[in-house]
Amino acid sequence: MRNLVLLPEALVVATAVLVMLSGRFGWISSRYLPQATALVVLAALGVELAATDWTAEDSLHLGLAMTLLAAFGIMVASSAADLVGLWAGLELAGAAGVVLVSLRRPDLGLRLLVVGGIASTLIVIGLAFVYATTGNSDLTAIRAVLMSHAPTLALAIPMLLLLGGLALRAGLAPFHVGVLPVGLGASPLGAGLVIGLVAVAAATVAVKLAAALIPIPAVYVPYTNVIAALAMVGGGAAALAVRSPRPRLAYLAVGQLGWVAAGLATHFRSGTAASLFLLGAFAVAATCGPALLGRAEGGEPAVAGFGSVRPVRAAGLALAMLSLAGAPPLAGFFGELAVAAALAQSGNFVLLGVGLLGSVLSVAAVVGTLRVLYIQSPLEESRRGAAAALPTVTAFSTAGAVAFCLVIAAYGAFGYPILNLADQGAEALGLR
Repeated sequence: MRNLVLLPEALVVATAVLVMLSGRFGWISSRYLPQATALVVLAALGVELAATDWTAEDSLHLGLAMTLLAAFGIMVASSAADLVGLWAGLELAGAAGVVLVSLRRPDLGLRLLVVGGIASTLIVIGLAFVYATTGNSDLTAIRAVLMSHAPTLALAIPMLLLLGGLALRAGLAPFHVGVLPVGLGASPLGAGLVIGLVAVAAATVAVKLAAALIPIPAVYVPYTNVIAALAMVGGGAAALAVRSPRPRLAYLAVGQLGWVAAGLATHFRSGTAASLFLLGAFAVAATCGPALLGRAEGGEPAVAGFGSVRPVRAAGLALAMLSLAGAPPLAGFFGELAVAAALAQSGNFVLLGVGLLGSVLSVAAVVGTLRVLYIQSPLEESRRGAAAALPTVTAFSTAGAVAFCLVIAAYGAFGYPILNLADQGAEALGLR
């Protein structure tokens, strides 16, 4: 049975390679390729592949393959037991995002490559100091060694670099200026990778590192508090300030990632479990949201009356944004509620108040989008340009949008058992 542990990763990588080769040699008909791939990666956010408007993508085969490789990177980071595995999984997810962005905007792909290189350098420096301090790369061994170590400035400064690199990878405020413009200029699927999957990979690495460094919380908690506060308020305020749906969706994702960081700042098992629960809800909403939006990238006029011309996609987009804003009774709300309870338990009421303010701003921003989706009249077809083009309606994309609505609703409805699983995950990380 031990040999079956790597079966999911092997399946994802094999499918990604098959997809790329089929695009080169024509082994598989493109007519059935999205359906077959979505079935394989259903457990790895395959809903996004189903809901994507493939006519808006630059390459069907590379789009599918890079999504699979990004999911594989997250799986590597999730299962990694040492520092090398964490770094490798994060870099693989980031590289997949660069490739997909470069298909449409080579300039933005180069920018993302440079930003990723800076982030990777900061992360490697931080990981190197952790290795030099403990003499181990294994996460369990690192935690055991740090049990007998007192916090020092020599380790606190590298932690600042490490957390800065992870925040830059995830696009957290104030480092979002390096990543978010790339996501806004990419294809719908590329935006989902940059805003969603790469951020999930960075957050996964942060969760596992926080579990390893939990014996000395003083070296990372102050930085995490600042990053979380800036992300929660900054994301909510920016989402309220912008009017275009894709930037608003991206800033809502920034705000919710701030809640994930806030859970880690509690340095308790309950906070880590809450962060894991919320990270799952974030992954679904932030990755699938841009795919549901499709080619409607021309600001508010592009989605005006979306509820009447594309009702299923409009419902999915509304649920994604509401979940990222933390509106009840969706998955994001229960995740943020769990983090809020952990913050209150740890006595960090200042960060809790900041988070509540950010959530209020985020919900207010989503209300503005809902008004445009369901109250305003849609544009006449003759007045729609390329930036306001409606997503193509197919039975498969409609099924994908319906599946997303069901998944995000079920995540909230079954929040308690899922939170129990997240708690077991925190326990598996060695937290008590």
